Amino acid sequence: MPRWLYFLLVFSGIAVVLEYVPLPFHVPPLVLFVIAALGIVPLAALIGQSVEEVAEHTGERIGGLLFATFGNATELIIGIISLSKGLVDVVSATIIGTVLGNVLLVMGVSVCVGGFKHGRLEFDRRSASQYASLLALSIGGLLLPTIAELFATRANQPLVAERGILLSDVIAVALLIGYVASILFSVFRIGDKPENDETDMEPLVGARSAAAILRLLSYRQHVAQSAVAGKSGVLKRIDGTVDAIVAHESRQSSEAGGGVAVKAEADGNTPSLDNVLSHPGMTRQTEKKEAEHEGAKVPLWRSLVFLALATVGVAIISEILVGTIEPMTAVLHWNPAFVGLVFIPLIGGLPEYFNTISMALDKRIGMVLSASAGSSIQIALLMAPILVLVSLFMPMRLDLVFSLVELAVLALATFLFSEITKDGELVWLEGLLLILLYVMMGSTIFLFGDAPIVPK
Repeated sequence: MPRWLYFLLVFSGIAVVLEYVPLPFHVPPLVLFVIAALGIVPLAALIGQSVEEVAEHTGERIGGLLFATFGNATELIIGIISLSKGLVDVVSATIIGTVLGNVLLVMGVSVCVGGFKHGRLEFDRRSASQYASLLALSIGGLLLPTIAELFATRANQPLVAERGILLSDVIAVALLIGYVASILFSVFRIGDKPENDETDMEPLVGARSAAAILRLLSYRQHVAQSAVAGKSGVLKRIDGTVDAIVAHESRQSSEAGGGVAVKAEADGNTPSLDNVLSHPGMTRQTEKKEAEHEGAKVPLWRSLVFLALATVGVAIISEILVGTIEPMTAVLHWNPAFVGLVFIPLIGGLPEYFNTISMALDKRIGMVLSASAGSSIQIALLMAPILVLVSLFMPMRLDLVFSLVELAVLALATFLFSEITKDGELVWLEGLLLILLYVMMGSTIFLFGDAPIVPK
């Protein structure tokens, strides 16, 4: 976690003091909202860092599940607290806003930054196709209740709201099933038999042949293009292993008076072995850093403690943040839907946005797709159904009925994502298109509001 995020932890303490300690002066809701928003950013980053540290101990598959579970923990906690206070409109807008923020704004900025630095960004089309398919399922689950309620209202059918809630419950369960199925396929590889056993091979430190290096690069390609987020630690260890092998082979070749002439052209973002061998001066430094990284692994108990503390902190600050939404919107004359659609998703996902941009700068576009589109899929297939089912125990029920403006932009975002990723490469112009669509959506909601089809 960057050091400047640790500094923002001061705002977490200030928010708690301003909310729970009796003070001789009144704190304006807008000021408290800003302080709480700044305070929740480092806590969200701490959750992500703690999960990554836990994943280093649990392994790739369990680590992937942890990232899937805690990847949007901040938004989920804010949503549950908002439901407890009856802010159903804010929760509905936050669901759509988080999906659009990830797939449009985050991915758009990342592609723009990466495209300006590296030019065309290539990636695995199969992974992008899976993301597009899951986004289409998300669109269906979020669109059908709205269309059904729209036609039922125009036909003056009885019990429209009750049927809409029941349909939302059924669709929520179906979306959860789709999410579990995607985890079984992408994380545990159930029913996904590779053509050869290279992707199932565990890289072994100490291999001495060019064939071992080729297998390592193939394994790295598989990890980088997998649908599971949080692969940075695994990729670093693979890179360190390759560099260590190359350093050993280079030293042997120098001593023998010959050169190592192996070429391994890899697909996508995986570097060729020629490129690795062309920088032998970097191998010893990388090997040293890798050894230091392994020796400095954070203890599991410490990571779990920080994860628990950060989660509790997010819950406390989220309650303060949600409590200021209604007074703040009244002062600024903003509609709650705009706050839920734009501000709350930006606050909860700010650390993840910086990480995604950093991946784009490193030309790891496969990880960018995993972090942006994958996070949007988690929101639609996991967070939204959970909030619908949790609302069974809340003062007001949450359904999957949204405004036509939100759903129209969501459908356009899914279509645009599918179109720009079908050729297996991205350029900065396509990233700009995503950003412009997000700006148009935000402007429309800000100026015209976001009234539901049937008043809630």
